[in-house]
Amino acid sequence: MKDIQIVKDVFISDLYCVYLQDISAVVISDLHLGFEEEMNLHGIFLPKLQRSHVEKMVDQIMDRYSPSKIIINGDFKQEFSRNLPQEWDDVNHFIDRYRKESELIFVRGNHDNYLMTILKSNGLEIYDYYETDNYYIYHGDRDMSYRKLTILGHEHPSVVLRDEIGSVFKLPAFVYNNEQKMLITPAMSFFSSGTDVSESLLNNEHFTPVLKNVSKKFRAYGITEDFGLLDFGYVTDLAQKL
Repeated sequence: MKDIQIVKDVFISDLYCVYLQDISAVVISDLHLGFEEEMNLHGIFLPKLQRSHVEKMVDQIMDRYSPSKIIINGDFKQEFSRNLPQEWDDVNHFIDRYRKESELIFVRGNHDNYLMTILKSNGLEIYDYYETDNYYIYHGDRDMSYRKLTILGHEHPSVVLRDEIGSVFKLPAFVYNNEQKMLITPAMSFFSSGTDVSESLLNNEHFTPVLKNVSKKFRAYGITEDFGLLDFGYVTDLAQKL
């Protein structure tokens, strides 16, 4: 399944985005552009795959939804303490590629300390949150509470599958709490392995402060290459099965 409607006008997608039909917007998070160069500085040499992976995904998003707005909900780039040359190149390339088709809205994540410098050179701003009549969107690294339908990133959720001999397979996932109207999006980063939701959400081992104050009634939707989105049911039930 390519899309699942979780509430009126809100669709989660196998393209790692949330489509908000009523405002013609998509929400993506945790792109971590420039990841390879930061790893290279630590002696870990990776091929430069991140930008092409992200742009391939966003191209498909544009073809499918034709959104008027692209909301990047934090961690657009990787390095905390400065702007690396690859980050300048990758961020500018992304902006040049999509700003003519859609309004680009940047929400601050914990990796975006110096992103403002690059955005300013392009005449763009960055915001702590983005709010409309129906949606409250922020990254999730700070506890800014929740209201309306709240959309978070930051957690990099995944569903972890294990077989009888101990092999582990991770699927990037959306998780949605209908009681609190809270939706957490998967990381779009090619290199993100994801956080096991059956452990992080139930044992308070998550990275997202606001999750300490909400119920555990999260439903997990994994993303697969062959079958699109799969509904794995409630995280509490998933943990018992695994």
